[in-house]
Amino acid sequence: MRIRPLSFGKHAMVVKNASYLTLFEALRMAMPFIALPYLMQTVGGVNYGVVTFAQSIIAYFMLAVNFGLDISAVKDVSVYRNDKAKLNEIVSSVLIIKCVLGLGSFLVLNLLILAVPALNRMALLLYFSFLACLSDIFLPIWYYQGKENMKLLTIVRFFSIAFYTVSIFIFIRSADDYPYIPLLQSLGLIVSALVSCYFVFVRDKIRFYFPPAGVVKRKFKESAPFFMSRASLVINSYMAKIMCGLFLSWNDVAAFDIVQKLYNGGMIPMQMFNQALYPNLAKSQDKHMLHRSLKIASILTLGIALLLFCLSDFATNVLSAGETPQAGDLLKIMCLTIFLSGFSIFLGTSALVAFGHQRPFNRSVVWATVVLLICYALMFLTHTNSIYLYAFTLALAELTVVGYRLYYCRKYGLI
Repeated sequence: MRIRPLSFGKHAMVVKNASYLTLFEALRMAMPFIALPYLMQTVGGVNYGVVTFAQSIIAYFMLAVNFGLDISAVKDVSVYRNDKAKLNEIVSSVLIIKCVLGLGSFLVLNLLILAVPALNRMALLLYFSFLACLSDIFLPIWYYQGKENMKLLTIVRFFSIAFYTVSIFIFIRSADDYPYIPLLQSLGLIVSALVSCYFVFVRDKIRFYFPPAGVVKRKFKESAPFFMSRASLVINSYMAKIMCGLFLSWNDVAAFDIVQKLYNGGMIPMQMFNQALYPNLAKSQDKHMLHRSLKIASILTLGIALLLFCLSDFATNVLSAGETPQAGDLLKIMCLTIFLSGFSIFLGTSALVAFGHQRPFNRSVVWATVVLLICYALMFLTHTNSIYLYAFTLALAELTVVGYRLYYCRKYGLI
């Protein structure tokens, strides 16, 4: 009996790219997890918390460098993937904007280090962490997403992550070596960015040039609405760790970072499914495909949340080497956020943005940030800061996003 190969029909490209993206993200998350228990044992929870705090601050500079281009450029590349002249214009404009934003961000960082004594004391950590912004400038994830070809990027990033993981065991040998953690991570990212650029400009023969100022200005303006949503996402993701560093302890920062790593790892299948689906839906405008995909997304996000809830104590204890006992209960609370996040991701990019409704997509995250900041302000004023309250606040913010996006998806007849 001949076995016929499984066929996905017109969804084959989505499945293929979702597979590459999932593999890429799984490797990106799994290999640092290998090194995490070693890091916790070697540098300790306090030093690891200081590193995490510095990287959380730099995350806001990385946000400025990307400026929403990682969304707007994907759609541009997807639409003009067969127009070489237009691709030259898109790639050149994005790189010019990112370089200017990167230079501006570096100047602001130096001013902050000079003006704030607490930041001045961790200047080396901040500079090493800031090197990752070079990767954000030159790593063309948006280009490969738009072209729906993630195989090469998956391979390149694998070697980048392998470099970081192996180098941790080689160079981090005592507690005093903790400043080199962000340096090693940044170097791995920079190498992957440079190799990826080589394939873009040499293999794909994309030509860099200086487009007219009006073209660059237009690309910048097109990305501005996405920047607002990205800004809110970064605030939502990193503010809890910054709050822990300001009002609780470095150990609590480390605990929150470990839990968020597990949260991010758990969201990989949903995020990759969404990233692979988005360019296809943006081009095809296929509502039937959207409806079928929602069923898959619902099952996927529920399964992930339940699995992480059951494994919370075991996973956090292994990864933290027993340094952060509070992480287990924290992850249980965050599983509610994981469940809600699966729906917010799908309803956002694959539904609203892909079908041309960017405004409610952006506003939903802004409203969630407003809710988040109000909750943080109330905790500050009432002196009730708690790592567990921070986790419940994140769930409340994500519920705001889901409710807002669901309302507009139904209003526009998408769901």
